Amino acid sequence: MKYSKLFKDLHSKSKFFILPNAWDVPSAKFYESLGYKAVGTSSSALSYLNGKSDGENISFSAVLSHAKQLLSEIKVPLSIDIEKGYASSAKEIAVNVLKLAELGCSGVNIEDSLKNGDLLSASDFAKILESIKSELIASGYSNFVLNARTDTYLSGSVGEKVRETIKRENVYRNCGADCLFVPGLVSIEEMQDISKVTELPLNVMNMPSIANISALAESGVNRFSLGNSVFDDVYSYFQSVASRSLKDGNFSAHYNHPALN
Repeated sequence: MKYSKLFKDLHSKSKFFILPNAWDVPSAKFYESLGYKAVGTSSSALSYLNGKSDGENISFSAVLSHAKQLLSEIKVPLSIDIEKGYASSAKEIAVNVLKLAELGCSGVNIEDSLKNGDLLSASDFAKILESIKSELIASGYSNFVLNARTDTYLSGSVGEKVRETIKRENVYRNCGADCLFVPGLVSIEEMQDISKVTELPLNVMNMPSIANISALAESGVNRFSLGNSVFDDVYSYFQSVASRSLKDGNFSAHYNHPALN
């Protein structure tokens, strides 16, 4: 709880910050050492590390254990990616979020998509947000950041993406969301279109076509999440080096770095 106010204060339409997504204690601690003001997790990275594909194919207890481990080692706010909530009812999802708040996490992001790629109706997702926010406030966690992720830009079922995103922001804001997360949104013009008519801080995710960070801030984006991009890069490099070493019969390249431990 002690870091939640710090995290909540970062979420302002007038501020911009980058949220790196860690996958283990060393990555979280290194991000902290670089001066990042908060750290997030990545469901994709955590699933991969557990030998599973993304999409709630690990247990919620694994998510809790991961959060607890990170919290024991860092001294900045921690936000958890809980995908769809790891439960089937709004009440159960709210209980899961409360467990994370009680551990000391400062926020979560929860998504409005279904496993088949379609979106929950805005009203159905709103009920989940309302349940979470009510549980948090009743338990004394009013500063806990509820980041509502809408997959309007990832779902093939959405036609007019800007209009649908704006509509959902209005619904989600009125049901307790503290931030609107729109992964897949890469157009600066569309970021501006959304930001200028919405009230929630806008969160976008790192994508290959996003190269100018300063332009994001100028377009009204508040929070820029790295997502699983760094983890994917690290493990891609690991696979490349491991494969090349075995093929060449030369493992000396594994020592071309300072000692880590």
